[in-house]
Amino acid sequence: MLSTALFWACQPEDEILAGEAVRLQFEQDSILFDTIFTTEQSITHRFRVYNPSEKSVLIEQIALSGGAQSPYTLYVNGQPGAAFGDQLLLAGDSLLLLLEATLPETSDTLPYLASDELVFMNKGLRQEVAVVGYGQNALFVSDTVVACNAVWDSPLPYVIENSLLVDSLCTLQIKKGSRLYFKPDAYLYIKGTLVAEGDSAEGERILFRNQRLDPYYENQPGQWGGLIFLPGSSGNRLSYCDIRNAEYGIYLGTPDEDAIPDLELASCRIENTLEAGIVAYTSDLLAVNTLVNTSVQLTVANMAGGNYTYRHCTFANYFSQRENYPVLLLSDNVVLADGSVLTEPLQVLMENSIVWGNITGGEELVVDNSGTADIELEFRHNLLRTTDAAFNEKENILGSDRHLPGFRNIELYDYRPDSLSPAIDAGVVSSIELDLEGQSRDGQPDMGAYEYTEQAEEDE
Repeated sequence: MLSTALFWACQPEDEILAGEAVRLQFEQDSILFDTIFTTEQSITHRFRVYNPSEKSVLIEQIALSGGAQSPYTLYVNGQPGAAFGDQLLLAGDSLLLLLEATLPETSDTLPYLASDELVFMNKGLRQEVAVVGYGQNALFVSDTVVACNAVWDSPLPYVIENSLLVDSLCTLQIKKGSRLYFKPDAYLYIKGTLVAEGDSAEGERILFRNQRLDPYYENQPGQWGGLIFLPGSSGNRLSYCDIRNAEYGIYLGTPDEDAIPDLELASCRIENTLEAGIVAYTSDLLAVNTLVNTSVQLTVANMAGGNYTYRHCTFANYFSQRENYPVLLLSDNVVLADGSVLTEPLQVLMENSIVWGNITGGEELVVDNSGTADIELEFRHNLLRTTDAAFNEKENILGSDRHLPGFRNIELYDYRPDSLSPAIDAGVVSSIELDLEGQSRDGQPDMGAYEYTEQAEEDE
């Protein structure tokens, strides 16, 4: 009895243990992991437990209900495990816990729920915090060369672990609704042919993007390599495809002796790139109903000549951290790595399109003819942010106000025209009857990739 009295007399006041159970407080009432590809380790979640009492509390147990079978791993004081005992938490202090997840592979094609709970026990008081994650089964592709004439048509997403090559004289066909997720530094190189044809319904578009699915990485440029079309590649077609968060959305380097498009883009969206949305060197490209937006450096660039046709496209860049590159750069030359200059003739046709952004000075369309090669530019019925008088004809609309196009909501990547946009009914009739979303164009089409409809505004 005397020894007990001496213990309490010598113990610092803030280390006196509470005689009764203390209701702990938690940083949040649940711990949510965003969708995780099965067998892949998640990010680490940080979670704090607080002691609101004026006395210390001995947490007798911190454990995952699932025990050793739980897909989650708990870290206490840097040590991994499923259960820990006797954690002293001083008055008013907190304890940092870490959790990671590795969700098991199942037969599900859709994301499945994987739940557990953290249990805290002190003096008979049990408190629980839900731990919830969604697992997504996937096909993991690590081969360096794609099987010749392969067809990808799985309901499961493809996770690309290393760079892939579609070899010469081979075709990779990707069917509608396919989803391709690339790990960092993974590229898709095409020496043969890539055919990726989706459909207008959102669930039937084809997705190329980075592997990380947590919110921070949702709109981060440069999370994977991109689509790289190499010399000799031809017959490529991408329709209803979304390319997001790459270094290069499209890198096209396919010089040849003809003007036949080596790549056709139809109703594609290319967003959040680091180096370029589209950059093409001495190549042949046709793009219709295509949206390219938000790049740190180049948005669309046609370099060292080539033949390019853009109809009903929207090229826009309002990224706050963008460098001082115009949205559309057209050049008859490029300086090579050895310092020499490659110069070739350049032909560009642009019709019913929008070129706009937030660059200082307002010149979002720049033509560089310092290579002195022949340049033929045919621009008609476009909305262009430039003061270059050479484009002030053929029903083009020029301006400098960054907000002139009247995009619906650039922060949400909504580049449809609002009801006051000058792009409405300002286009010329063409054979492109549907817009990027598969909506019909009326008898007097709008400029850009989207056709304005009153119903779309009413549905918001």
